[in-house]
Amino acid sequence: MPTLSIIMNCHNCSKYLSKALESVYQQTFKDYEIIFWDNKSTDTSAEIALSYGEPLKYFKGEEFLPLGTARNLAINKARGKYIAFLDCDDMWLPEKLEMQCKLLDSNEDLGLVYSDSYMVDYDGNCRKNTCFEVLKPYRGSVLKELLLNNFIPLLTVVIRKQVLDEVGLFNPRYEIVEEYDLWLKIAELYSIDFTDRPLAKYRVHDKSSTKRNITLLYPEILQIIDYWVEKKPELKKEFRREIRQRKNIIYREMILSAIMHIYRSKNMESLRDCGNLAKNLIFSRR
Repeated sequence: MPTLSIIMNCHNCSKYLSKALESVYQQTFKDYEIIFWDNKSTDTSAEIALSYGEPLKYFKGEEFLPLGTARNLAINKARGKYIAFLDCDDMWLPEKLEMQCKLLDSNEDLGLVYSDSYMVDYDGNCRKNTCFEVLKPYRGSVLKELLLNNFIPLLTVVIRKQVLDEVGLFNPRYEIVEEYDLWLKIAELYSIDFTDRPLAKYRVHDKSSTKRNITLLYPEILQIIDYWVEKKPELKKEFRREIRQRKNIIYREMILSAIMHIYRSKNMESLRDCGNLAKNLIFSRR
């Protein structure tokens, strides 16, 4: 039984896949398995993945599924006591798994650990700032801080499998921020820690799911915030001003995104998306 299971979900990512897989095979920590879930790719992703062999285990879905649902199916195949995630356009640094498994081994109260990450462009060149230079990280009991901002990059996370057995997997109702919902569920019950060092490379490009589904991103964040302030009234009372400020920032970003969407797009489908975005904004402010 491997100590750690790496969840890799792939849909038409042949351009970057080899670099992502190489970054796994170059890890100094070797006691892992790769659960590779092919989400109905039509490019050469399958051939690339299958060329690597053990410890990669290849699975192909019968239909294309939202990312959270596909990740859940992959997790159900995992045998490790720890779970890590790597999207096929991102990369890890060689010491990532070794450092984070040691951190989890050193404290049984930890449910999740994460780290800083470099942000790289389409060609893999590092941008100016790392994730922690943009978003301040927190450790310990972080539910309050996490509600005000998602500072946990998915590609840097390692979770105890028993924690997922307790809190559940990704909520399929969310298509863009399903990991944010899961981090909050874990933070409600467990301590969280981080490694103050970049251990991954997050690729920022226009074809990422967040970029392609910007009209879903902000409404889903608002849904999550509203859910938790209803579930935890004490948070709403203690952080009323901060929560209001964050929601106002989200509303502003929604409006700016709608304006840019209209400016860049000249077809009716894009205009209809903007109309739906405006409708969500109106109802969200009621």
